[in-house]
Amino acid sequence: MRKTLRADFFLFLLALPWVARAQIKPVPAARDGQRVTAQLNGVFSPRGFFNILVRLYSLPDLKSAQFNLRRSFVVLDFLPGAAPVTGDQIQRIERESGYRSGQVQIQRLPEDKMTEDGPGWMKIKHPDAKNGLSRWVEQNF
Repeated sequence: MRKTLRADFFLFLLALPWVARAQIKPVPAARDGQRVTAQLNGVFSPRGFFNILVRLYSLPDLKSAQFNLRRSFVVLDFLPGAAPVTGDQIQRIERESGYRSGQVQIQRLPEDKMTEDGPGWMKIKHPDAKNGLSRWVEQNF
């Protein structure tokens, strides 16, 4: 009797991982985010980047940005599940800033592949206060 209890208990322990695996629900697929790489023709000065970036930061779902002053391009990561951004929107912002619009490359990336803490990446804050002073404090602190 005792040996059969030990054998049953041993079989139960062996079967436990399969029973537990059968009850685990599959993890939903990660949502895709959008990465936009925009060439900024003729923008090589910090002031020029500032003029364009201020306008780009106004895009509502922008999560993080990286810019390269030497090569004159900017990389923008948008929140997963956000409304898609078009190349025309980015080029319009470049033209409104007073610069020639450049080539825009848009790609979809899984949420875990999007970078915001790497070297050169800046996390974008979107203040929502109505008071200008409060909005400035939210943006800068």
